[in-house]
Amino acid sequence: ADALILPHAHAFSLETASQASGIATNPPDGVIGCCAVSPGLVLLTLRAGSPSGYGLRDWPLLVGGAGVGDEPAFVLAYGGVVRSPLAVRFAAAAAAYMHGVDDAYFCGGSFWDGLGDRPTLRQIAERAVETLRGPLPLDEADRQRWRPPA
Repeated sequence: ADALILPHAHAFSLETASQASGIATNPPDGVIGCCAVSPGLVLLTLRAGSPSGYGLRDWPLLVGGAGVGDEPAFVLAYGGVVRSPLAVRFAAAAAAYMHGVDDAYFCGGSFWDGLGDRPTLRQIAERAVETLRGPLPLDEADRQRWRPPA
């Protein structure tokens, strides 16, 4: 049933969104904007700052709502990825090409590695910036395939 919980009805999302003003006042490196856009839903604007790859643009990131994945008991029995603590979603179509981001732009299980069950908004923001500063996941053949014809 957690999969249907929207940010305004998700207790951990409300708790996390309450941290938005602190991030806006004192943002971590790579975060250029932070605001609660509705109860339990935060919009972070990221700019990784690297001279290549994902650092060349601003990246909107929405944080809030029940996380993506399956319940631990289901994963133990059938395999899969354990549900993340929150839904974290890039709000840019280009995110679909990032390693660890699904076709709906949600961050997958690897995003949460080492963050624990109740990460702070600052930890989530810092991890998202790390993701943007990482290497581009596409190899040259993939880049060629996605380039528009000349």
